[in-house]
Amino acid sequence: MQLISPQEAEAKVAARYRVFLVLWLAILMSVVLFLVLALVVAGTGVANPTLSYSLVGISLIVVIGSLVLKHRLVNQAIEKREVQSLQSAYIVGMALCESAALFGLLDHFVTGSNIYWFAFLFAATGMLLHFPKKDSLRAVSS
Repeated sequence: MQLISPQEAEAKVAARYRVFLVLWLAILMSVVLFLVLALVVAGTGVANPTLSYSLVGISLIVVIGSLVLKHRLVNQAIEKREVQSLQSAYIVGMALCESAALFGLLDHFVTGSNIYWFAFLFAATGMLLHFPKKDSLRAVSS
């Protein structure tokens, strides 16, 4: 086993952290682009409040589930000390938040409802809560 200096270890953590930040920013930008699409293109669907509330509710459940799932997967990755598993945990959590935005977009186009923005609010909040933490990377790397 090769010993590495603390500076080299921190450099590796910083490089991997930049990758996590790029992934987070890319998925956040896709959520923003979905919102811009919803704002620019008018929804021409038939009003259906039940479907609208269902899609927004599903969005909330998906975001809450993403937080719980990411927390569990991050803990497993730290126990196993696998950086790839940690990256997968973050990607799964962020992708689920992105799906909440897709439910909002679906609500906008299918029902033409004005409550679709709640789904985008849930997705953006979830994305902010999924902001990568260096401490997780340090825990996996140590």
